[in-house]
Order: sequence, then C-alpha cells, then structure tokens
Amino acid sequence: MQNHSEIAEFLWKIADLIKDDYDAKSYEDVILPFTLLRRLDCVLQPNRQAVREAAEKYQTAPEQTRDALLMRAAGQKFYNTSEYSLEELIRRPADIVPNFSAYLAGFSTNVKDILYNFSGGEEKGLSPIYETLVRKRLILKITQAFSEIDLSPENVDNHGMGTIFEYLIRKFKEASNEAAGQFYTPRDIIRLMVKLMFEPDRAKLAKESLVGIYDPACGTGGMLTIAKEHLLAGINPSLEVYLYGQELNEKTYAIAKADMLMKGEDPENIKRENTLSHDLLPGKQFNYMLSNPPFGKDWKNIRDEIEAEHEMGAAGRYGPGLPDVGDGAMLFLLHKLSKMAPQGSKIALIFNGSPLFNGDAGSGPSNIRKYILEHDWLDAIVALPNDLFYNTGIATYIWLINNRKPAERLNKVQLINATSADFYTMQRRNLGKKRVEISEDQSASILGIYEAFAESQVSKIFDTTDFGYTKVCVERPLRLRFDLSEAQRQRLQFDTTVLKLKDDRAQELATVLETLAEQAPYYNDRAFFTALNKALPWKPAAGLVKVIRAVLSERDEAAEQVLDADDKPVPDTTLRDFENVPLKDDIDAYFIREVLPHVPDAWMDRDKDKVGYEISFTKYFYEYTPLRSTTDIAAELLALDDETENLLREIVKA
Repeated sequence: MQNHSEIAEFLWKIADLIKDDYDAKSYEDVILPFTLLRRLDCVLQPNRQAVREAAEKYQTAPEQTRDALLMRAAGQKFYNTSEYSLEELIRRPADIVPNFSAYLAGFSTNVKDILYNFSGGEEKGLSPIYETLVRKRLILKITQAFSEIDLSPENVDNHGMGTIFEYLIRKFKEASNEAAGQFYTPRDIIRLMVKLMFEPDRAKLAKESLVGIYDPACGTGGMLTIAKEHLLAGINPSLEVYLYGQELNEKTYAIAKADMLMKGEDPENIKRENTLSHDLLPGKQFNYMLSNPPFGKDWKNIRDEIEAEHEMGAAGRYGPGLPDVGDGAMLFLLHKLSKMAPQGSKIALIFNGSPLFNGDAGSGPSNIRKYILEHDWLDAIVALPNDLFYNTGIATYIWLINNRKPAERLNKVQLINATSADFYTMQRRNLGKKRVEISEDQSASILGIYEAFAESQVSKIFDTTDFGYTKVCVERPLRLRFDLSEAQRQRLQFDTTVLKLKDDRAQELATVLETLAEQAPYYNDRAFFTALNKALPWKPAAGLVKVIRAVLSERDEAAEQVLDADDKPVPDTTLRDFENVPLKDDIDAYFIREVLPHVPDAWMDRDKDKVGYEISFTKYFYEYTPLRSTTDIAAELLALDDETENLLREIVKA
C-alpha cells in the first residue's frame, strides 16, 4: 500500500496543470471531484461488467427497483453503467469529449447529485468537471493525470482514502484562508470538542455497540469524520458509528457527501437544505451532536418558517424563544435540543460571545438560556483563545450540553477560561486570521481541567441559578407643580381638546385658570383639581383632565405625590427603573437594602417581574491590573522625547 501522504501530495500537485487557467481558490473545483471519480472508478472496477449486464437486463424495471439491483451488482452504494473508466477514456483521446459525457451520465443518481453540487448547483451540465475543462482544452490532460494513480481498495483502504481526501480539503481551505472559515473548522478545535464530548464517556462507549453522530451545519463533514475516528481509534474499534449531517452550501455539501462515499459511509445520511427552515431528518434522535454554526448570519429570508414553528410551542423546535433576526446561531442550538434522546444525548457546539449574554430578561436569547439552565442541560462552557479561526479573531466558546449529567454535575455549570498562552501555540505562519493553534498536549490539559471538575484560577463551578436574575420594575411617584403661568395657559387654549369644547366652556376654563393663577404655584395635584372643579360650573371630562395636567404641570421633587382614585401613588414613567435581583436573593430584602436607602419613596411593581439568565466570563474571571504610576509614565515620556531628539539630530546630519 502506498504512503497516504505521497498519494495526497501527488493529487495536490495535479493542480499545477491548471494553474494558468484557474484561480488558486478554484483548484478544488477540479481536483476534489476528479479524486472522487478516480476512487469510484477503482472501487467499481471488479464488478463493472456485472453492472453493465444488470443494466441491460433490468432496463425496464421501475427506477427504484433498478437502482437497488444495480447497486447489488456493483457491490456498492453506487454504480456506473457506462462502458468507460478514466483509464479507458484516455485510450481514445480523439473521442474523449463525448465519451466523458457518457461516462458521467452512467453514474447512479447519488453520484450525479454530488457532481452536480460540486458546480454550486449552477446547471446539470456539471460545468467545473466537464464543460469548463473541455472549453479550456484540459479534459484529456486532467483525465490522464488522475488515471495514473491507483486508488483501489487494495492500495488505499477506506480510512486511508478518507485521510487523503481530508488532506486535500484542508490544503485547499487553508489556501483560501478567510473564505474557509465559513465552511471549514480548524482540526485542532474539532479534536478538542471531540475529546470533551467522548472522553468522559469512555467506559460507557467501550460497552456500546452503536452510536449516532449528527452535525446540522456539517460543512465539509470534518467534525463527523474526526469524531468517528476518535471513537474507533481511541475508544472502541468494534463500535458501529452512524454519521448524519445537513448542509446548505452546494459545494461543501458535495465535498461532505463525497467524503462519506469514499469512506464507505452511507452518503444518503448527508442532506442538502437549510437545516433551520427544513429539517430533513425529522423525528431522528442522536447520541452525540456537534457543530460550528455560522456567527452573525441572519435568518430574514426564512423568518416566516421560523416564526411559524415558534408559534407551535413544544410541538416545534423553537418554542423556548427566538434570537435576534440578525444572528441565527442559537436556532441551531434549539434544533439540536429537539433531537436529544431521553436516554441521554450530548451536544458540543461553537459560539461567539453573543449567546452568553445578549438579550434582556424576557427576550428570546435570555429565554433560550433560561430553558437550558432550568432543565439543567448546560454542562460546561470553555472560552477559547482568540485567533483560532481562519475568518475571525473574535472570542469563541465551546458549549457542552448534556441531558444526562453525572450526579456530581447535577444543577452545576463549569466555566473554563482557556484563553491564556498556556492553552495555545503560535503558528509558524498565519492562515487568514488564524494565528494560533491548540496542540494535543494543550487539548489534553483542557480536558483534564474539565474532568477534574474543581475550582481553580481557570475553572469556576456555579449553581445553575447563579446565572439567573429577576428583573424587577421599581417605580417612583409622580410629583407635579402647577404654576399656571400665562404661557402655559395660552398653550392650553390652543390645544385640540380645548378647542373642541362646546359653547363658551373654553372661555370659562381660561377665566377660572386665570383666577386660580393668583394662588399658584400648587404643589398638590389633588388640591389643584379640587379647586378647579369647584370653580368651574361643569365637570371636566377625563380626557380634558389629562390634557390640563400635561400642559399646566411641571415635575418637581418638592411637590406632593399624585394619587389615583384609590389614593395610590401614580408612577412617574420617566423615573421608572429596573433592578436585576439575583435568583438566590430575597427580592424584598434586596429592595430594602439596595434601593430604599437611595429613593425612600420607591416601590416595586411585581406584576412586571421577568426572569432572565446571562453568563459573563468577564465578571467571573476578571483580574485587576494595577494602574501604572504617574512617575513611570513621566519617565517613559521623557525617554521617548530624548529618543526623538536624537533621531532628529541624525536626520539633520544626514
């Protein structure tokens, strides 16, 4: 068997043949599908004749039946009924254009689907691997190059083929730097996620016979394949592992599905559609789920579908709440929660900082956090070093969800701050915005902190209720002073409500107010309106009272409280405030201790209470850094002045 790295390098260097006709970012459009074609060729070779005979025999059979019979003849989950392979195509170079077309047309539907989506779903002509190569007169050259490499199962087993394909994917994605980040998660991060998810279950997994792993934003499928490799190589080689994924982008879907096909997985378990609006694996539950959903991607174009499912409550996926329409990342979390198995499921996913704290009490994001924490599903959150990803340098976090926590973790959440230099290694060269990586030793160190489940400088353990608070509405009384100045009275005369008064009532009101102005100012709202009602020959309607109060009064802390008909103080909405009272605090005691000493006339409107949850890493891991002394700063400024003068002297001399 050839060395996998040698084969991968050979395939990578084929890109040199197209470098004058393709941009570097487009090399994968040719190399990846041709790698797939060559692998399929080699796998199908032993039963090629049997497939052709079966195709002739069952040509009138129903499509589904014929498909199954041809796969049986091929001994695979795919087939090709044409008379060609890549090797046979180059034997007739003059006819390669029509023959290549017939070759592609002979593949089973699942392979055609992959090849079609490699083109970005542009047209059924499969332009990147056929029409474009024909137009650029490269079809023969590329076919010849790929026919020279032996990718038969005897030379490269499924695992090896997967390793080679992964290598090519990584090389292409890293070469495209920032563009890679949308669909490709660096492997050091995935390995950390996989360890955190599987290693604590090592004893249980050693006894299991099968597990299902799911990624609803699977990209090129790297998380799924690395997860399976970790299980089989490091925990239980006899475990049956079933992989499932869904992906929206056509090309990355094609890569993921091709990767599954070459590794002997069931490619039909990879679905193409927007997971958030169309779950193509409805009703399925999974033991393990992991993903890196896109950050900051809006869901405006699928808003109707999302909101309709939210309205379904517990019958839908989004009952607990909806995040801001500008960022759908938390929708992926809710989607995964809907697929947890009652007997036990674990979830690992990557978020930026927003899902930790965005949204006030009662908002969608806060309600989602509330839902998870009150069900005691949040196990741990790991803060990762910055600059780990190809397309962003922002702070990122791994969330670990578990609906069957071990006893010692019940009603607890562990926060791990793995942002310091102890947990990353600088790369030799930057890849887009990726400047650092997590080594195997550093990954093991983070896992050790998680499994130890102990307090330390980088590990904090909290009760689930520590993150909750009650948002309490604090009211203060409305206090009004009535000056009845001439300017105020003139404004009132021209108010729409006053102008609509019948008969001479507007004039009567003006006359009475002019008289009352002689005793102004009034510091008691009730006393003023009592005097007004007594002086007027008619009783003002409620709407007019409201207008008079609005136009003729001024807020004044020295005035008496405005009382309603039940002698209760009317709240001043401009002074309304809210207090976030920790769930563990007694609200009444908190109010007496924290509010009344500052505003003795305040009260709480408990009908407006809302419970919220937020998680602040900054608060829990804040380390005070003393300010530099003015002496040190002054000395540094003087040194800079001296340095500047010396540089100027040198410039003048020159």
